Amino acid sequence: MSNSLALMNDPRESHPWGFGSTNLPYDKLFPDYYSDQTHIDCQLKFGQMVKDRFQVICFSGAKHHGWDNEMMWAHYADRQRGICLEFDEKALKASIESNFPGTRFEIQDVNYEQKIKNREAWVEWNSRLSHEENLQNFLEILSRKVTFNKSHFWEKEDEKRLLFLNHAERLLVPVLGALKAIHIGLGIPKPEHDEIFDAISGKGIKLYVMIYQHNRYERWTLTKKDRKWWTSKD
Repeated sequence: MSNSLALMNDPRESHPWGFGSTNLPYDKLFPDYYSDQTHIDCQLKFGQMVKDRFQVICFSGAKHHGWDNEMMWAHYADRQRGICLEFDEKALKASIESNFPGTRFEIQDVNYEQKIKNREAWVEWNSRLSHEENLQNFLEILSRKVTFNKSHFWEKEDEKRLLFLNHAERLLVPVLGALKAIHIGLGIPKPEHDEIFDAISGKGIKLYVMIYQHNRYERWTLTKKDRKWWTSKD
């Protein structure tokens, strides 16, 4: 399920946005609200309007495995009591193209910078274009300048980001055909292994159990034969 940028953890994305602009017609965008006294508020309302046109799904594993990222297990998997899903990127793109034809989307690695460069996007509003065309042009610029760039403090997330442009509604992407493997966290009780195995049995999805040894994560293949569990090092 996708989420709005407003629901991201990064304050550059979750906090209010405001943009400098040329010819931006606040009086036409907010005809019942705009005045000299509400100009700053309308800048922020426009920022929210832009932010609401992005939908995002975040993954780890841009440059590394992802499933062995200890910090991600701690922060996003209920302290190792969750699971890690591994996807085939090509199959995921095909699913999106099939289920949401015409939807503009990008999958890219997030770029981390020691010092965030000044990438404040300036809105050049073209009066010969419609409001929707102007917004679409600005979203394209913003996606390149802002949404795939983060502070170096986030680098350990090793994020790959799926971004839907000009889409205000949350998207439920069918992912079963793109799901390659499930990694079971250290803290998941053994009885729940059976439930996970039964849910994916016969679907061509690999099942791994996470092992922590030698001060690092390893994944062992988990199979079940004759009602007995068998593990083998990956």
